[in-house]
Amino acid sequence: MKILSLSCLVFFLSLGVFSQDMVEVTKAVDKTKTGASADSTKYWNVSGMGSLNVAQAGYSNWAAGGTNSLGLTGLVNLNINYRKGKHAWANIIDMGYGFQFIGLGSSSQQFNKTDDKIELTSTYGYEIHSNKKWFFSVLVNFRTQFSNGYKYPDDSTVISTIMAPGYLIAGIGITYVPVQWFRLYLSPSSGRFTFVLDTALSNAGSFGVTAGEKIRGEFGPYLRADLNKDLAKNINLTSSLELFTNYLSNFGNIDVNFNVLLTMKVNSWLAATINASVIYDDDIMIKSSPTDPGGPRTQFKEVIGVGLAYKFD
Repeated sequence: MKILSLSCLVFFLSLGVFSQDMVEVTKAVDKTKTGASADSTKYWNVSGMGSLNVAQAGYSNWAAGGTNSLGLTGLVNLNINYRKGKHAWANIIDMGYGFQFIGLGSSSQQFNKTDDKIELTSTYGYEIHSNKKWFFSVLVNFRTQFSNGYKYPDDSTVISTIMAPGYLIAGIGITYVPVQWFRLYLSPSSGRFTFVLDTALSNAGSFGVTAGEKIRGEFGPYLRADLNKDLAKNINLTSSLELFTNYLSNFGNIDVNFNVLLTMKVNSWLAATINASVIYDDDIMIKSSPTDPGGPRTQFKEVIGVGLAYKFD
């Protein structure tokens, strides 16, 4: 808990240093309303995309058989960046939620969740080199989910929920920004905290916490790489890679969190998206069968959709 308190304190102190610049931006916006110069508003840059994908199947007297279904998936990926003088503040919002109704309209109708993600990343940096590519930085990353998760077809036993798990990483390090579309952050000493606030899951020792405990703390080096690049006029690739290992236990066993979002726009309102995630956490025991004692496994998820899309730029 001391590591958690210290990490959060450092982050909020950095926001205090940054607040004076925020006041200047607010004043600039006020000047815009009165027709005055507002160059300060150019310090902000917002980019990203949001999409809503729908999949539906319906059958009536269909000789070959089939099951009615309705699926919906929503994605939001935003980059909100501020740069003025030696100060830089980068924020990433990455959220997704999807579900599917199988057997729609029948007595055996079932609800399945297909995607569920909340991830927020904020990095404050102070320029330390004349080439404007190196920054002394404070980073905070938070991940959790919106709703209960189940191991289908069993939809009565909760295996995950909001803040079970929840992950918080906070640390001080160096950020390297060689080009506008790529940044690399490296911290030799970051705190990583796993939250399992659901009592039943905590008592079961889920997600690496000690049975009965609701928070697990780790301390070690952390690397994060972020890429957001237009590969072509209507094709964008967004990706993030996180690597962490614990100084205090099994040092060298690296936890991996890798995400890729490929967006291919057909026109101003229609797009296809491919969203994939790979996770490896040495502390999460996964059973492949009821008799399996469990162990760390590579976790993989992919969601492909076509639907309405809006690009922020």
